[in-house]
Amino acid sequence: MAEKDKYNFISYDELFNAIENDSTENKFKTSAELLMSAVTDWPTLNLQEPKDLIAELKSEIKEKLTFSNLESYLKNLKPNNDAWKMQAVTALLEMFDFDRIHNYKSIDLEIIVDKLTQHYRQK
Repeated sequence: MAEKDKYNFISYDELFNAIENDSTENKFKTSAELLMSAVTDWPTLNLQEPKDLIAELKSEIKEKLTFSNLESYLKNLKPNNDAWKMQAVTALLEMFDFDRIHNYKSIDLEIIVDKLTQHYRQK
């Protein structure tokens, strides 16, 4: 399976509906809200899908999207030029709290988004 096809991430519309229809306060809903915020904040014109945000981040960071790599990327951004990227990456970093039981700093963002996708597609 090609790397590009490895995951079938939740769409923005599915994410929106999941948040609207999830009346509980849980880690999945919190992560969904953070992901939606990151997609909305990322400053690329017409970027609308979580998979597109992940593709852009992979292109810019050129490494796995781990907590440490995203945190390093964030530290190199400049507020006067990259405020929206900083906001988006900060939201994504908060998503790593989602899986604290495991070694969340070495887990990949794609795995977190995939878990989120699986959770809401099973409902």
